[in-house]
Amino acid sequence: MEFRLSSEQKLFRRTLRDWAEKELAPRAAEIDAKEEGIPDDIISGLADLGVMGIGVPEEYGGSMIAGQQHTLANLAVQELARADLSMSVPVYVLLCLGWGSLVSLHGSPELKALILPKLASGEYFLGICTTEAGGGSDVANIKTTGRVQDGKLILNGEKVYISGVRETTEQRDGGHLTLFRTDPEAGHRGMTFAYVPARAEGVSPLLFEDIGRGGLSTGGFRYKDVAIPQSYVLGELNKGFYLNMEGFNVARTLVAAACVGAAEKALEMSRDYVKQRVLFGRPLAKFEGISFEIAQDEADLAQLRMWLRHTAWMVDQFYAEPGSFSARDLSHAVSICKLEAPHLAHRIVMHSMMYHGAFSYTRESPLGMAYRGLMSYIVGAEGGTNIQKLIIAREFIGPEAVPYR
Repeated sequence: MEFRLSSEQKLFRRTLRDWAEKELAPRAAEIDAKEEGIPDDIISGLADLGVMGIGVPEEYGGSMIAGQQHTLANLAVQELARADLSMSVPVYVLLCLGWGSLVSLHGSPELKALILPKLASGEYFLGICTTEAGGGSDVANIKTTGRVQDGKLILNGEKVYISGVRETTEQRDGGHLTLFRTDPEAGHRGMTFAYVPARAEGVSPLLFEDIGRGGLSTGGFRYKDVAIPQSYVLGELNKGFYLNMEGFNVARTLVAAACVGAAEKALEMSRDYVKQRVLFGRPLAKFEGISFEIAQDEADLAQLRMWLRHTAWMVDQFYAEPGSFSARDLSHAVSICKLEAPHLAHRIVMHSMMYHGAFSYTRESPLGMAYRGLMSYIVGAEGGTNIQKLIIAREFIGPEAVPYR
């Protein structure tokens, strides 16, 4: 395994960092503070750079490089998170990249032709629609149903805490990969995973007001006899649970990448500030209580960054060379990233706020945006803290550690 980035990967990262520092960072606070969402020119700019098409094959207008797409997606999300500490833009992009890659892998020809070109161009948003009021962490407990009728699937139910509701119903277009029951007697073996357009007849959106990530909406959908073609199904009927879990492995590495990018930026802000802020006649960096804390954060972040790069490489190898890793090996590695990254990033941001003092508690400081935005990945988005511990315990200890077996 080569741990160094290639010259092409370094160029991609440098180009995106330059763009993000110029086009995104000066507008991050404005994006977080308004309900209008992420401006169109930001999304179109990312599409022009090829970012929105990283997981889309060239025949559908994308820029996918086989065997590298997940590594490149992780680099892209890290750079966007450095520029937008609110997490709005990086989360928008990671959802499109992560779940778009699942369409590339398992979508029907009709579904690929419908979604992938518009994802690559930035016209569509694609999200994940799994969580319900009684079935978030316990995905196997969802209640939304789908039945086959006249060659279509008819959906009924309700989903909550879904990202991209306003984006797909008001601002742009697109929809969500949605998990629902098609064989209620078969448990998780009777679930189907399919694309549901957010503007389909019978879909009613609802919006929530989050405390962070103000540039990306959160809400839910009610489905009342929503009809979708069977060609919108990923894989096969009643096999959706497994594809949903496969998609989470990709999405969780990208969530970890967003956390790493935000942590990098916050730690750099800490370093620069403590060198120039003088207290009691000397820079804050001279106080070991501060410099040693920064040193520990840097050490922990360096380890996480390398583990994440290794995990992104594993994801690429998993698809490029089937059999190179088992699904269990991959889930173990991914869950370590998703467990550690949000907590470490949140801790680093909190430390930086403490060094900056009262200024960090104002709207003028990006640290407050980061503190609120990162919290979403501790409490649940893409799988909460204790769910990751459950997965790690299952893969390391064995089935004896799983309470529901």
